[in-house]
Amino acid sequence: MIRPIQAPFGKGSCHQPVTEGLHNCARQSRETESELYVLQSPDPFYTRVLSLFESYGTGYDFVGYWVQILNDKPVSLISRFEDKFSLYLTDDSDLEEIAAFLHFQGAGAVTFNAVYSLDLSAKYVIAGQVLRYSDDDYNFNLEIYKPDSKAVYDLLLTCQSEIFRVPPYLSFLSDVTHRRNLGKCMVIGTKIDDTLASSVMTVSETEYAAIIGAVATHPDYRRRGLSRELVRTLASRIKGQGRETYVFSASEQNTRFYQNSGFEIAAEFKELFL
Repeated sequence: MIRPIQAPFGKGSCHQPVTEGLHNCARQSRETESELYVLQSPDPFYTRVLSLFESYGTGYDFVGYWVQILNDKPVSLISRFEDKFSLYLTDDSDLEEIAAFLHFQGAGAVTFNAVYSLDLSAKYVIAGQVLRYSDDDYNFNLEIYKPDSKAVYDLLLTCQSEIFRVPPYLSFLSDVTHRRNLGKCMVIGTKIDDTLASSVMTVSETEYAAIIGAVATHPDYRRRGLSRELVRTLASRIKGQGRETYVFSASEQNTRFYQNSGFEIAAEFKELFL
C-alpha cells in the first residue's frame, strides 16, 4: 500500500538560519512523520527524499511525499518536486505497485538506485554513478566566498549541455533562495578579475549527508583546477561536520573528475524520462 504523508508546512521542516556549522534540524512531529525518519541514514537516495521534505514540508502544491507500507513496515519512500520523482527503494519494495503509482501520478522523470528494476516505458534514460567523498580533510588554496544566486545562475548558463540543463531563472532563484534561508543549501565560489569564475553548491542536505551539484566553471577560466578545488573544499567541510558527501555523475568524464577529487563510486543510479 502506498499512502501520502500529510502534515501542515513546518512539521518535519526546519526554519533555522543559514550557518556554517552542522544543520541541526529540529525533529518536529517525528512521531507523526516516523516513516520518513525511520532510516536516519546517509543513504544518497534517502537524502534526496528527506531533504526535500525538510526544505518544503507538505504545504505546497509542487511537492508531495508518499510511503509504501508492507506488513506494517515502511519499505519505500517517494518524493515529488513538480513532475520529478525521487525514490528510496529497498529489497522489500513492491516495484510493480510503485511503477503503477508513478504512471498514475503522471511522473515526468524518476530517479532511483539502479540496482532495482522498474517496469516503466521511458522516452530516454540517463544512467550514471553516485560517488562518495572518501578523502582526508582538504586545505584549500583559493580565495572563496558566497556568491549570490543570480551570479551562480549566469555561470550555470555558460555550462549547459545535453545532460546538464539549467531550470528557468525564477524557479532556480526561488528554490535556492528558500533553501539557503533555511540552511539547507551551501554555495561557494571563487572570483577571477572580479568575475565569478567557478562555483559549487549542495543540492540536497540532511543532518546525515549532503549531495553536491551544479558544479560550474566559466569557459574562459577552465583547466586551472578551480572546480576540483571548490568541490574538495566543500566536501571536506561537510565531512568535518560528521556527514557524508555524495555527487551524482552521468558521464565517464565527470566520474573521472570526481574520482580524481577524492570520491569513490558508491552506487549507480538511473533517471527515467517518461
